[in-house]
Amino acid sequence: MRDLTQCRADIDKVDSAILALLKERLSIAADIAANKLTSGKPIVDAARERSKLSRLCAEAEAMGLPPSMVSSVFRCIMDDTVSFEESHLLQICNGHNLPRKTSIAYLGQTIGTYSHLAALRFVKAFDANPTCRGCSSFDEVIAAVEDGSCEYGVLPIENSSSGGINEVLDLLQLTRCSIVGEIFYKIKHSVLVIPECKRAHIKRLYSHPQPITQCSHWLKEHLPNVEIIYTNSTSEAMNIVAEQQDPHAAAIACEDSAPLYGLHPLYTDLANNKRNYTRFIALSLSPIKVPQNLPAKTSLLFSTKKYVPGSLIAVLNEFSRRKLNLTKLNSRPRELTQSETWEEIFFADVQANLDTAVMQEIIENLKGLTGTLKILGCYPSKETNQK
Repeated sequence: MRDLTQCRADIDKVDSAILALLKERLSIAADIAANKLTSGKPIVDAARERSKLSRLCAEAEAMGLPPSMVSSVFRCIMDDTVSFEESHLLQICNGHNLPRKTSIAYLGQTIGTYSHLAALRFVKAFDANPTCRGCSSFDEVIAAVEDGSCEYGVLPIENSSSGGINEVLDLLQLTRCSIVGEIFYKIKHSVLVIPECKRAHIKRLYSHPQPITQCSHWLKEHLPNVEIIYTNSTSEAMNIVAEQQDPHAAAIACEDSAPLYGLHPLYTDLANNKRNYTRFIALSLSPIKVPQNLPAKTSLLFSTKKYVPGSLIAVLNEFSRRKLNLTKLNSRPRELTQSETWEEIFFADVQANLDTAVMQEIIENLKGLTGTLKILGCYPSKETNQK
């Protein structure tokens, strides 16, 4: 029998081999993406994925490995590969190389916030060490992109529980940036602790008031007598617990942030609402073209002819009669100072590629049906890929 030191050395060797194979897998995926760009075949082949997972689980069972573990591991690998292939295909289509150096601005001055994590997710296929710039406001994020300080900026635009973020919608009326991507981030509140901590040890719980409220049911049942100490942000809560190195302290924050602070999740998925997502948009000064074999979304804003009856219906009918789906329709007061009192701007997300004949026809028709019309961007749709 190997001693513990030898076992750990052998495990490290195996893990390094797995990493090398994952890198090789991605190099193959890059060629697959290039082939699919030429052939026009879709990136996702659901039937093949199901068949592959079934075969791998059967092989695992024959080898004495738990099929559930193998299914979970390969589901994660396959999802990540699809994301890589999409990014690779998109960069080829727009004349860029992947990987490449990039920079991105996000809301917040600390790491581990949902905005920071969304920014990292967006640029993960570009470079292992992107330049990330924390900003104190939504305006500052947009300014960082508009003045060329950062190639991209990421902003939250809506939450599945609380709805649209009006300040961001208002800023989109005025910016020169285009939407070039979207990120759906699941809100995964977890109890994060240092490795030595057990549930029975927890005496103090740090977090922002919002996660405490969103996890109230779980806290009432499992930690009813713990002292709750409110912080200005979840990142501040994690930093306190990491600095204290106290087994009696814990933070409620995003599970994905734990490694950034040397913490680990003791309990996960605590929120009262298990389907809570925040949708982020990625902005750039350069609009992009989306290949036809990727599902695409086009975002636009428009105003209707205010005193013309049925003017909004006329706009919506342009999409309806062509059987195109609007996944979002919001209205906000127009931001321009010369706008008329009570003048409204509508924001629409269309499940369609701007670079198609049908969408070009719609855009041309809308010019005569609207007062203002602005294309905010066309980008790969992640609406059906929420994880």
